[in-house]
Amino acid sequence: MIDKFDGEYRFLSNFFFSQVYYEGIGYPTVEHAYQASKTLDFDKRKFISKISWNKAGQVKRMGQKLSLRLNWEDLKISIMEDLINQKFINENLKIKLKDTSEEELIEGNYWHDNFWGNCKCKKCIDKPGLNMLGLILMRRRDLL
Repeated sequence: MIDKFDGEYRFLSNFFFSQVYYEGIGYPTVEHAYQASKTLDFDKRKFISKISWNKAGQVKRMGQKLSLRLNWEDLKISIMEDLINQKFINENLKIKLKDTSEEELIEGNYWHDNFWGNCKCKKCIDKPGLNMLGLILMRRRDLL
């Protein structure tokens, strides 16, 4: 099991540099593109695209303040799948993902994200996460 997207497995993180596109705009990380996709405000999307790749945490916080598009809950998983698929077109990342073999991929965290991952804090320890990001990554790996 790989339960933390850090160190050797940092490449699995949405904060890892990997050029992806959303509706014609290039972003330096999946996190940038995902946060930008939450809004229909083109100017905010362009602004997010210009933020350095190593500021993905800042971008995530910005995304929490955006006015969400009306159908966001219906779109967010398919958008994430598209962005992950784009990320792993890169040959080096593709090889690394394939090298995780049959390992279960769990986006372990301590920031209470039990939708995309599985929070391991004391408050959430008895609440198993949905681990949607891990599931998407494993589906992508299976397709490779």
